[in-house]
Amino acid sequence: MKDYNQIEELVDRAMQPEDELLPLMMPGEDTSTMQVYTAPAEKKPQPNEAEEDDELEGKSTRQVLISALVDDEDEHINFTLPHVLRGDILTTRWLRQQIWWLVMVVGMAFFYVSNRYYAQKQMINNNHLKEELKEMHYDAMARSSQLMRNSRRSIIVDKLISSNSTLTMPERQPAAIE
Repeated sequence: MKDYNQIEELVDRAMQPEDELLPLMMPGEDTSTMQVYTAPAEKKPQPNEAEEDDELEGKSTRQVLISALVDDEDEHINFTLPHVLRGDILTTRWLRQQIWWLVMVVGMAFFYVSNRYYAQKQMINNNHLKEELKEMHYDAMARSSQLMRNSRRSIIVDKLISSNSTLTMPERQPAAIE
């Protein structure tokens, strides 16, 4: 119940106008290291594109990259592992401006990977069908060879003799009518 009352008190303090805003303090915090909230300074007018181009001409690529990665409060972004793991990098102005580009890149990466797996699956299926076609071709060649062997005159005569058939081979060649 005590914590609930402290939370209500903090919420009430936060709802005060900016000029009356008192430093907020969480229970157990040391007041000597507390920072007081100050209203943001008025924004400077934005320079036009020609002025920005003139500024960029004299800078190296590294300086341009560093100036692009400056946060709202003119603090440089730290790319250290703890800052990245904490998610501090996700609150930078640069990332917020580029979020849709990053979403598109991630979407394209998912599309690329899924398309690759689909293509690989199709290739495996195609190879399987080729092997099956090759086996059927060999089987058809074997049957054709066997059929040709079984339809020879000598084989047919041997089968007629062994089956005691009344059919016999003609003694004379058939005459060709012209």
